[in-house]
Amino acid sequence: MLYSDFITKLRRELRDFERVHRGVFDGDDSTTIFSLNYVSVKDASYTVKIGGVVKTEGTDYSLDKYTGIVTFATAPASGSDNIEITYKSIKFRDEDYVEIINDGIDHFRWVFWKMDTDETALTTVKNQYEYDCSGITGILYVINAWYKASSGSTVWQAIQGLTNWKYYTRLIKLSVNPTFSNSSLPIKLLYLRSLTKGTAISDTIDIPDEWILPYKYYVYARYYERQIPERINETAAVTTLPSYAPSQVVFSIAENYYKKADEVARKIAPKLPSISIKQIHDGITL
Repeated sequence: MLYSDFITKLRRELRDFERVHRGVFDGDDSTTIFSLNYVSVKDASYTVKIGGVVKTEGTDYSLDKYTGIVTFATAPASGSDNIEITYKSIKFRDEDYVEIINDGIDHFRWVFWKMDTDETALTTVKNQYEYDCSGITGILYVINAWYKASSGSTVWQAIQGLTNWKYYTRLIKLSVNPTFSNSSLPIKLLYLRSLTKGTAISDTIDIPDEWILPYKYYVYARYYERQIPERINETAAVTTLPSYAPSQVVFSIAENYYKKADEVARKIAPKLPSISIKQIHDGITL
């Protein structure tokens, strides 16, 4: 499934549909900044005219799609309703959804993961205790490690048969003690990695279909959470509850979806693989 497919489903379920607007302003030959009433502005959905003449973005004006601020290079001439801007607004832009889905991947990185191997990132260094694993994309934890007794060997031997080892998650480092007595021996790792994050809506999403539900609830939570600032100044509404506060209601909805996302994730999460039993060498325990 592509990010674009998932985003389309999210928009439909959250009712985040594009809305068409028309803003009309009076020029006064001095004002260059005008503000649209509805944001965020959808890409390639807007047309800016002065006196009926279409203006060019980047040359005649700039538009901040998040704030709706239109800034003209030259102040429009004085006139009544001579500035016309037609555009479409949405709650979340596509890049917002991509960012939030990726945030979800980070949020659930220890819940949903994949196993992978690497045979190229590390080689032994004589008398070295620590090996930096930050060059291995998305690494979370090392499950097992092997080495070759010589560079031309075709046999991988378990490192725990030669030395104690431990992976430090926060440091992203593999520690061995005692150290290797030879350098340039290939090291192979079996490790857990986080799901791969995309950068554009055309990218394939790395979340398997059977795991997608908690990520959807996570996006729901972020969607409603973003609306809290819009409601924060509202203190009442047409309701039978005199203490009704829209910001509190939206906050409760967001909090509920955060909890729901975590609950569903715990129910369907895969079990962590077993860690190999390590030997102890030279009386050193890791």
